[in-house]
Amino acid sequence: MKYIRTAAAGLAALLLASCVGNVPAPPHDETHPPVTETTAPPATSAAPPQTFAPLHTDPPVTETTPPPETTADPLAHALRADSEAALRAIAANPSAEAPICIAYPFVPTGEIVIDRPVTLHYLPETVPDTICGILISTREMGEIVIHTAAADLLASGYLTVDAPFCTLVWQGPLPSPEDAALYCNVAAFNGDSDYSPLGGIGDVRVEGISFARADTGGLWADCRFAVRGNVLSFGYPLTAWDADLENATLYFTANGTAPARTYDLRTTHEVTLTDGLGGTRTYLLCPYRISGGIPVMQICTDENAPILNKTDYVHGVMYIDGEAYPMQIRGRGNASWTTFPKKSYRIKLDAGAPLFGLPKNRDWVLVSNYADKSLIRNCVAHRMAASLTGMEYTSTHFPVNLYLGGEYLGIYTFADKIEEGRGRLDFSPKEGDTPSSFGGLDIGFLIEIGWDFDGENVYNKDFFNADLLKRVYVKEPKSDRANTPEFLYAKNYILAAERAIVSGEGWEALIDLDSFVDWFILTELTFNTESAFYRSCYLWKREGGRLMMGPVWDFDMAFGNHYGDIRGYDGWCTTESTYQYISENWMNHLITYPAFTDALYARWNEVGAGLLDTALAAIDDYEAQVAEAQVQNFRRWNIMPYQIGAGSVHAGIYNTHAKQVQYLRDFINTRWAYMDTRIRADYTPKENANHVETTQE
Repeated sequence: MKYIRTAAAGLAALLLASCVGNVPAPPHDETHPPVTETTAPPATSAAPPQTFAPLHTDPPVTETTPPPETTADPLAHALRADSEAALRAIAANPSAEAPICIAYPFVPTGEIVIDRPVTLHYLPETVPDTICGILISTREMGEIVIHTAAADLLASGYLTVDAPFCTLVWQGPLPSPEDAALYCNVAAFNGDSDYSPLGGIGDVRVEGISFARADTGGLWADCRFAVRGNVLSFGYPLTAWDADLENATLYFTANGTAPARTYDLRTTHEVTLTDGLGGTRTYLLCPYRISGGIPVMQICTDENAPILNKTDYVHGVMYIDGEAYPMQIRGRGNASWTTFPKKSYRIKLDAGAPLFGLPKNRDWVLVSNYADKSLIRNCVAHRMAASLTGMEYTSTHFPVNLYLGGEYLGIYTFADKIEEGRGRLDFSPKEGDTPSSFGGLDIGFLIEIGWDFDGENVYNKDFFNADLLKRVYVKEPKSDRANTPEFLYAKNYILAAERAIVSGEGWEALIDLDSFVDWFILTELTFNTESAFYRSCYLWKREGGRLMMGPVWDFDMAFGNHYGDIRGYDGWCTTESTYQYISENWMNHLITYPAFTDALYARWNEVGAGLLDTALAAIDDYEAQVAEAQVQNFRRWNIMPYQIGAGSVHAGIYNTHAKQVQYLRDFINTRWAYMDTRIRADYTPKENANHVETTQE
């Protein structure tokens, strides 16, 4: 459960030294009196830094006459509860006083409440994953005994104890002091009445928490809260600005009253509420931002400096799950930077870090996807590409919520930048590579084909033109002057490959056929007209190897999202003039050569059906991930009814996020069926012309 993780992090600062003291007798009136407000703590005050004392291993020992030796089974008369139904039946029977035994773990579909002191035996050594568990909740006096073989019974959320007038005896592997303090509200834990600064005898029932807006004085909608043991988790809206969090006014609705308190919601706090009889109950308030199922990334530039262009970095700090990463940020992209209000960014960390489990690096990218109303085209396409091993390396893309300077900017795609580096492109020689026929310097390099919107690059230093390919950028290695040996090697290699491809002679000795075939399959299946030798089109070569197509990039206008793609699902976007940006490119020639089409036919038979399955599974996965956060994204950017840039003209038809995703799903199914039919009709090798292949059902 989310509040378990939040509470565990917040409680690292608490200590047992400020625990609840002696426990008074229960009040005579055991009804639920109204809660009254205690003196409010200072604004934005947090719990003092403390550490927990170790839990007592055993309860205090008193001298008694040793019991006679016996071999009787202590569970012989226990009530077996190896299913949810069985435990619920026992819990509902007030006369069931025998010990309860759970020998086989089960996953409750809802919280199971036991409203009396019990002895509970939990025999399994593991605890199943669950979002619901067992709550022992009683205001009776007595003793609760827990026999367990699982140390994480509390941490997992499987068990919570709220019995302020009971002592708790824990036998078996002890929970951590933090977990005992968080999830047990008892008079004493293994004889220790000072085991936690939280809890208490107050008969408080928290029924809701409201959050006042700093701008209008009204209340934020879409807040959430949950209570488990001594933890009061509070989720505030995704769109709440940092200014609203620093001095947040919260209203705690409890037993009909709503005392107001002011807190800094960027950290945890102890909250004490008092019932009508003077009994107090202390909770650990654990605020968290409702992420909508995807990570939250916050970027703060130094002195809130603006990000003005694509060349000048601005220093600041990036926060991910509370972890701070000093970094620099600047703009990036072509149309996404010059045309759209939702900008894309490039990030350079001060020190390399393995963000989100990816290989350690300094360079990362945030893509705005402003014109992609499904918000997931890039994520889906890159997962598809990663399944095509012929291209070796594919950048990892996944959705995040982005804040810049405290302002919510919506859902972005976070990705590793295409470059040479660990876990990215590897220019070093690879054992087993077939060397190219091109002699000379023989180095690794990275090429990008695209248009220079800002005119900031220099001809024959940064880029060159071939007969077919234009604006060919040598991205790596970088050149500090015109016509360096490295630049000329990359340029001459591309020119030689183009001549060979156009003439039909010697091209197989210069290019890596597998990568070109996989690139063609992916580009055509996604109908990515922009990356078909127009812009964001990459080629690369390692030392001692041949020229490879890819890595792939930029799919926000793919999958039928470009206004020029609405005439149908048929045709090749890389070779046929109806859809091409570039009327003649390398694919126009390669698609006419049997060596290429035979490889295409064989590869399609190998990966075609699986690639469709990968695409559809990715759509389902990413749709679920952004389902909640997309609501806030389109509140921030009210674009759903409108055509955006060169995007689809059918905005009025696909006017909800669900319809946009369904359009994406329908497109890939229809496009796959066309490709399957055409590849089998046009490119079946002559020796296999009479052989019928099995197609996707």
